[in-house]
Amino acid sequence: MATAELDHSAGAARSAHCFRRTWLFAYTTIWAMTLGIALVVAVGGAHLQTAVAAVIGARLDPQLNPPPQVGRVLALAAHNLPIEAWPVLLGVVGAHRHPLARGAADVLVGACMTVNVGVVGSALGAYGLALVPYLPQLPLEWAGLALGTSCWLVQRQRALTPREGVACVALIACALLGAAALETVAVPHR
Repeated sequence: MATAELDHSAGAARSAHCFRRTWLFAYTTIWAMTLGIALVVAVGGAHLQTAVAAVIGARLDPQLNPPPQVGRVLALAAHNLPIEAWPVLLGVVGAHRHPLARGAADVLVGACMTVNVGVVGSALGAYGLALVPYLPQLPLEWAGLALGTSCWLVQRQRALTPREGVACVALIACALLGAAALETVAVPHR
């Protein structure tokens, strides 16, 4: 009985180490993509920056941001949760079991990450340092996005247990609640 407990404990430690390593890879990749896209837009010249700013349409005016409210925090977190947590469900539907489904899931997860990172990176390149005070939540949002991506990357190798899946969604939700609180309280507002 003690051997079975040690084997289970060692397996859990290996799984946790693998997940941390996968998360760090995803988080680093997300930041590298964000900064790379920002650099491309920034060095692309005024014409590209103006075009990107016109598409994004951000108005960096503290008067446009409402005063902090709990309802806004919850609304932001609720909006971002499905965007960042849906890859956890790929294991539930068995996408990791079939090569075609696994390939399609890879494309979907990659596209979700690229679209989110592309918008933020483009905005950083177009607006420059003036945008930074409006993005205090970004490290936590990218942590949540990396958690969702990591869940899929781990599930490509082995199915997550229900407990691991719930833990991943809970971690994503916590990261997004923290991000939403920062986005509500720490950005310039009236």
